[in-house]
Amino acid sequence: MVHLYPLKRGLLGTALALAAALTAQAQSTYPAPDSVRGPVPPAVLLKVGLRATHVSYSGSGQAWSLVVPLSLGAEYRLAPRFGFYGQLEADLQTSRTATAARRRSPQAVAVPSAALGVGLRYYYNQPRRGEPLRNANLYGSYLALEGNLERNAVVGRFVTQSRRQTAAGLTPGLYAYWGTQHRLRRALLYDVSAGLGLQAPTYYNFESIAPAHYNLAAQVNLRLYWSHGFYAR
Repeated sequence: MVHLYPLKRGLLGTALALAAALTAQAQSTYPAPDSVRGPVPPAVLLKVGLRATHVSYSGSGQAWSLVVPLSLGAEYRLAPRFGFYGQLEADLQTSRTATAARRRSPQAVAVPSAALGVGLRYYYNQPRRGEPLRNANLYGSYLALEGNLERNAVVGRFVTQSRRQTAAGLTPGLYAYWGTQHRLRRALLYDVSAGLGLQAPTYYNFESIAPAHYNLAAQVNLRLYWSHGFYAR
């Protein structure tokens, strides 16, 4: 009687070796999820949009006023988790009033407030350099420290020796924010942040206004942007 055990053992060994070879080839073709490199944030991100929390409108039969808050921003990614950014924002106010003769006066455009800020963001939910990116989120939640300078027009006009002068104040501040920034579509993203800060005394351009003091301040911001990124080669 012929024994088939050696033949069976040989066929089993061949099948196991073939299976191991196919598994190794599949792993080389389709890497494990932890080793997949996802999309990386752009080295430079430019943003143009609106600070939605500052949009306002007021009107009546005699007058109306509309404030459109423009926001320009740029962010440079120092590392996967750190970004240096700057932003310039201005509240553009357009208004119109009716005269006693029921004729409309020319439409006036003013900038009641503007702000310039620079800061550093830490995206704490992003992988460090060399670690795999396990999701397609290019931005995400962050902590930020920002220094800014706000300009605000003061209600009222003051007469100098040569002309009427509109008083304005410049207020430096330092803020700490928690926020989150995410992409809505290919070029659209939103940025929501909230934080506390310390404002220095306001500097006024008119001597009769008494200087202010240090103040605690809070901010909540919602910004909607069109963005464009530049990637490092």
